Amino acid sequence: MTASALRSKKLWTPADNSASLAWFDSMLSESVHTEITHVMPSAWASDHRILPEGLTSMPGPFRWDVTPYWREVLDCLAPTSPVREIYVRKGAQVGYTVAVLENFIGYIIACEPGPSMMISADAGVAEASVELRVDRMIQSSGLEHKIFSQSEKKHSKKTGDSKSKKEFPGGFLMAVGPNSGSKLRSFAIRYLLGDELDAMPAEVGGSGREAITAQEGDPWSLAVRRTDSFEAIRKILGGSTPLIKQTSRVSALHDEGDARRYYVPCKHCGEMAPMEWKHIKYEKDPEGRLIWPSVRYECPSCHGEWKNSDKAFFLARGEWRATQEPRRPNLRSYSLSSLYSPVGMRSWEDICEEWIKAQGNPGKIRVFVNTVLGEAYEERGEAPAPERIMLRRENYFPELLNIHSDGSHGWVDASMPPGPLVLTIGADVQHDRIEVELVAWGKAKTSWSVGYHVLNGDTSDPNAKPWQLLDEILSRPLHGGLPLSLALIDSGDQAPVVYAFCDQYSGGALPSKGSDRLDSGRRIFALRDVTGHACKRIDLATSDLKQEFYLQTRVGPIDAPAAGADLPPGYCHFPSDYDRRYFEKLYSEDMVTETDRMGRTRRFWKVKGRNEALDCRVYALGALYVVASAITAANDDKSGEVDWPLFWETVAK
Repeated sequence: MTASALRSKKLWTPADNSASLAWFDSMLSESVHTEITHVMPSAWASDHRILPEGLTSMPGPFRWDVTPYWREVLDCLAPTSPVREIYVRKGAQVGYTVAVLENFIGYIIACEPGPSMMISADAGVAEASVELRVDRMIQSSGLEHKIFSQSEKKHSKKTGDSKSKKEFPGGFLMAVGPNSGSKLRSFAIRYLLGDELDAMPAEVGGSGREAITAQEGDPWSLAVRRTDSFEAIRKILGGSTPLIKQTSRVSALHDEGDARRYYVPCKHCGEMAPMEWKHIKYEKDPEGRLIWPSVRYECPSCHGEWKNSDKAFFLARGEWRATQEPRRPNLRSYSLSSLYSPVGMRSWEDICEEWIKAQGNPGKIRVFVNTVLGEAYEERGEAPAPERIMLRRENYFPELLNIHSDGSHGWVDASMPPGPLVLTIGADVQHDRIEVELVAWGKAKTSWSVGYHVLNGDTSDPNAKPWQLLDEILSRPLHGGLPLSLALIDSGDQAPVVYAFCDQYSGGALPSKGSDRLDSGRRIFALRDVTGHACKRIDLATSDLKQEFYLQTRVGPIDAPAAGADLPPGYCHFPSDYDRRYFEKLYSEDMVTETDRMGRTRRFWKVKGRNEALDCRVYALGALYVVASAITAANDDKSGEVDWPLFWETVAK
């Protein structure tokens, strides 16, 4: 070929370039698969979870037909879901731990690894959860081979497998308690799992010298801040049984979300509605015992009746529905009561039995509201207005102590209406007087004030007039036709004198000490030895007793009831002789909630004036608990629990 011919021929044209690029792109498309697929958490659980024996009542392959309501919640934790925060307020025995918490941990390890933290009520609970539940889940799901140290250091002794930390390719799971301030600040995490948020303390830190500074703040908020580095892909899961409404962490977080409820269809009319306690119906026999076959759920639309066994029909056909707009995007919240507990776990019959036994006991009512209804309990500690209670005074005559001008005295016995069965006394000791209330009790804790006495004099002198008069009160055979069952005498002001005074009695009068500590689930009373004395001391949870008394005075008619009127349980009767000063001292405290500048809340009883009458009533109510427990509890039972139906049946004989 000549030089001129070579110059005239184009070796590479733009068309050749385009064709070549098209061929290269086609080759890549055919040989390289670029689509990224994600396994859904619920699918992973169905395919891989095996529930081991010993930790569940339903061992074997995990099945969504048992707790179908948790499938949506778990799938919100998939990376393909836009949801970033989930808060679950729940009752007990609804399968949350297995279906959501454990499945999510397994899914992280198997499919979507990343730095993870699980925070529980305390460090011990966190480690126990890992050891008893997470380890068993890892073993039964075939994930053991993924747990090993990710350290590249030679001769490292770390195994990557401990009670507080699990390491796996691409991530780790750290189990911590809410007081681990340094750990809550030290790690950037993608996945945050919170268990029992309401059981965590309000502040990071202990007490006394070991306390971490209060400036560290709320442990859950500190943990959430650890996810900021992964804001676009983080997943935050917080679940808890709620406790007290005024301070409930999970309720506050739930209310920021869309507050989803689980709607189920009626098997008769097909109407969808969330289940509510008010639609549970049952009957009792003449002795007040539950008739188990009578328990049913009544559809609010057609009034058709469902049995507990019908859960197998309607749970699988239910769906979550939002009830409000969330306060920020990518936030969901769920609420589920124990009424949804699947067949084979918590039955409606068992729930009704618990409700009946809780009547008359505010502590048990609170546990029922928290663990069965899955709702926060609102503590109602506000005192009613004295004027309102004065309207219910009745025409019966209380016991009177008449002090004559010459220093002598005389007693006028009470004249009581029918109904009282037991008499107790509460005495409040001040340095210059003893104030005493005699209270008669009838069925369902209906009460009558039998008499109120103020015994003036120097109480530091065991031979002084107040102690002589109190001895006469305790020694009188009858008060309004009833013998004294027990007197509790406040030992906070004159403890040595009170102990010596009570030593004279063989159990009929006991010293007592109250505590206003607002602890959920405490026993109403505890029996304590007194060093150097024969008598025992009764320690009372006076905060619970005050709440119970204030609840009692809110029920019933405003005016004095007519003779033979049907009154609610706990109704309080007062004689017409009592003046305004008595009622002002009786309703002298309010439970208040205060928030300081750092956002910390505390609840306490705020005294508005003299409160001796309230203290006397609380001690008399505490004495009733002691008597009832002594009559109904087994000899080796030290729990202080009371079988109230049995007690009233026994004392009525």
